[in-house]
Amino acid sequence: TVLVVEDDGKGFDPDTARTDNSYGGLGLLGIRERASLIGGDLEIETSPDTGTAIYVRVPHAPAS
Repeated sequence: TVLVVEDDGKGFDPDTARTDNSYGGLGLLGIRERASLIGGDLEIETSPDTGTAIYVRVPHAPAS
């Protein structure tokens, strides 16, 4: 299962976001941690002036 969130905003440098909380780095860290707790992962595609796409992939739960 994949959740995709995209925007056409100003984008950001993902390396800077890892170390500079003014870019919302803690929010992204929280998303990554929560995805990891359920066996998923987070991927971020962004660069300055291009917008951002965030992909959260989680394992598909079997039907009961």
